[in-house]
Amino acid sequence: MVKKYIFMPVVIILLLSVTISGVYFPSEDSYSYVNSIESLGEQRSITRLIFSNNRKELKNKIDSYVFESKLRNGALNVLASASWNLQDNLFLDTQFFNTEIFYGVDGELYPKINECNQITTEEKVKIKSEYKNKFIFLLVPLKQEIEMDTLNYLQKKYLCDAHKSNFYKFTTTNNEMRIIDLYKSFSGGERYYERGDTHWNSLGLNLVLIELLSNTNPTNKFYYQQNGTYTENNKVLERLGLIKLDKISNSYKVYPEPTSKIKLLIIHDSFFNSLYSPTSYLDKYFQVDYLNWSKNIDYDDELYRRYDFVILESSIDIFFKERIFYLKD
Repeated sequence: MVKKYIFMPVVIILLLSVTISGVYFPSEDSYSYVNSIESLGEQRSITRLIFSNNRKELKNKIDSYVFESKLRNGALNVLASASWNLQDNLFLDTQFFNTEIFYGVDGELYPKINECNQITTEEKVKIKSEYKNKFIFLLVPLKQEIEMDTLNYLQKKYLCDAHKSNFYKFTTTNNEMRIIDLYKSFSGGERYYERGDTHWNSLGLNLVLIELLSNTNPTNKFYYQQNGTYTENNKVLERLGLIKLDKISNSYKVYPEPTSKIKLLIIHDSFFNSLYSPTSYLDKYFQVDYLNWSKNIDYDDELYRRYDFVILESSIDIFFKERIFYLKD
């Protein structure tokens, strides 16, 4: 009995220490039940590794044991659940883990803004004239720029206006380019992003699809219609908030499907990953190839000749921070 009373305070102190240190001194790599530790394959026990010279394998073995600890995972789960569930009762963000997300007043997930800088250059993007009519810019606003109703007062007060300002400055400067305005497309007061994620939901995806179809098939008229329900992806909340959330939302479909398919290359970030933009669905409307962003995207002439259009999709903050500088001769 005495041992129990000694053990419990020690455990509580240790957990509090881990929590506090995690807030102020976050590790370079954070782990959850979605983002696991990759074993280096060492089969020796911790005891044997302690007396060996293999420090790297020892650290990996200790990390694996800690990660798999029922006490550690149970404590994190309780703490994360309590934090997330408190959102309905507290007028502040209870997501105190130092990650790239924050919570709205009801637990809605939003991406943190690390930088808020106005672009200073008004130079036009340098895309070769023979390809200019092929390129379509699709810059995706941050979730909090569109869905502000679950932000608390301070979160609304300190929103970054630079991204939207940068977008319209970019549009004016490059007025001969095809640029889709998702600030306008996502202005109907609906939910365009998933609750437990920072990416678009089925409605958001289908509005984007209509924009792409309208730009590449201008003689046709496209519309969307509800065609059932689906369980939203909540991978960001699972990975960073340690919360599993099953939210059922309406699913949509765009009509009509084109009789002939335009050939697209989509240069993209996570919005066009298969979790958020299923390839099997997009294949109903286009012949699509995908390419991740890199610094040499504008150099492969032969690549662009093979496509009718090239979509440049990017989260708006990252585009103006770094990707706009990739577009050069």
